[in-house]
Amino acid sequence: MEKKNLLSIGELSKITGVHIKALRYYDSLGILTPAFVDPQSGYRYYTFCQKAVVDAIQFCIELDIPLKHFNEYTNEAAPWICYKDLVDRGTNLIEEKIQIMQERLALLKTMQKEIERSEQSYQSHAPEMYFLPERACWITPYESRLGCDESDELMKKLIMEIYNHNFRLGNAGGLLLLRQEYNWKQYLFVDIDIKSFTAAALPEILYIPAGWYLCKKVESSNIHNVWNWCLHHIAEKKIELVIETELFVGNYTFSKPVLEQRCFLKE
Repeated sequence: MEKKNLLSIGELSKITGVHIKALRYYDSLGILTPAFVDPQSGYRYYTFCQKAVVDAIQFCIELDIPLKHFNEYTNEAAPWICYKDLVDRGTNLIEEKIQIMQERLALLKTMQKEIERSEQSYQSHAPEMYFLPERACWITPYESRLGCDESDELMKKLIMEIYNHNFRLGNAGGLLLLRQEYNWKQYLFVDIDIKSFTAAALPEILYIPAGWYLCKKVESSNIHNVWNWCLHHIAEKKIELVIETELFVGNYTFSKPVLEQRCFLKE
C-alpha cells in the first residue's frame, strides 16, 4: 500500500478535529484500525474513507453510546456503518435523558416551592395554613425529642431498615403524633421516596395523603407543645395527625436546623 495515497495520523487529526491521542485510543479499542502501519517508524496511516468511521465514533461520543459497543454498528472489513441503528439508539438515549431531566426539573421546582413556603413560615410568628404534598413515612414508636443521642441512634436504625427493604430515602424525618382511639401515640419517622412506595401492607409504613396543614415554626423539639398553640386556632377533633420536622429554609443550618410543627387537618 502506497503511503502517499494515505493520510498520516496527524493529517487525519486535522481534517476530523480529533486529537491524535484520541485516534490512538480508538485503535487500542479496536474500532479504528490503521490501514497501514510503517514497520520501521510505527507511524499510523489511514484511508480517506476512514474519516467516516471517526465521524461515527464522534457521533457515538456525543450521544453517550459506549465505544465498547461501537463494533455493533460498523464493520471495517466490509466496510459499512449502520447509521440507522446508531440514530435509533441515539434517539432512545436522548429521549431517556429528556425524561430524566424533566423529572429533575420537576423535583427542583417542588424544592423551590417548599423553600419559598418555608421562608414564609420562618418569618411568620403566627400559624399559617399550607397545602402540602403526599408523603410515605417509615415509623417506629418513640417518646423523646429530636436532636438527642437516642433519636439519632434510632434514626440511623430506621434508615438502615429502609435500605434493607430496598426503598429509597426521602429528604425528611422527625416526630409524629397519631390518634389512636382517644389517645395520641408518638413515633419517630423517616420519609421514603413516594415512587418506590409499593408495600402498603408493611406495618412500619404510614401513608399520608396531600392535604391542608396548620403550620408553625418552633424554637425547640417537643411535639406535645403543639397543643399550646394549635388549639387556639382549631379544635383537636379536626386534627388527623401532627408532624414535627425540619423547616427547609434557603440557608439551611446543619448544626441547628429550624423546626416546624404541622397539624394535618381532616377534610
